[in-house]
Amino acid sequence: MCRFIAVVSTEEFEVESYIDILEHMARSGRRAPHKDGWGVWIKNSHGEFIHKETLPIWERKIKKFPKAKILFAHARKKGSGASIGLTNTHPFIRDDAVFMHNGVAVVEHPDVLGDTDSEKLFMNLIEGDLIQKIRELSTTDFSSMNSVLYRHGEIYVIRFARKSINYYTIFVEHYNNKIIISTENIGRGEEMNNETVLKIMPDLKVEYLPIFPDRDR
Repeated sequence: MCRFIAVVSTEEFEVESYIDILEHMARSGRRAPHKDGWGVWIKNSHGEFIHKETLPIWERKIKKFPKAKILFAHARKKGSGASIGLTNTHPFIRDDAVFMHNGVAVVEHPDVLGDTDSEKLFMNLIEGDLIQKIRELSTTDFSSMNSVLYRHGEIYVIRFARKSINYYTIFVEHYNNKIIISTENIGRGEEMNNETVLKIMPDLKVEYLPIFPDRDR
């Protein structure tokens, strides 16, 4: 169980206020504290920046960050099976893909660096068509696949919770040049429907994709 925030913008922005929001969610939000490490990934016009710590985010050693066009920030609350460590700290990166997750998913994958279910879920999701892969994994035991995935310049926000649906939420706020995704409502966000993927293009055009389009809602 974790807390995360993601921001995507057409213009570079300061990230510190969003890190502070994540700190508040991790320290005082729902099912707090989320104290088992934290990480940030920033993409801007100059390149990428990744930083992870095993400390609680409110004890972080870094205070100043580069500006971002894309920000992923995650505070971890570890499950019973995976230890605290940098290899188990989100966001996870593999080639051109970046991923952070909130939930428990009992899946396997041989090509992982750590021992978290989240990294195993990540490696499964980047194999082939995303929606089809989510459908295939829907037969496994999971509480939530709620996550944010960056791949090939596009962002995919997955809301698919099977248990504790009122806890495993994702909220989306739209502005003229910015979209904010968070696990808790931090302002005027709208809650994503369950069993839905939000696709965000580089120009911030969005598309909501049902995971099961033929299912009665």
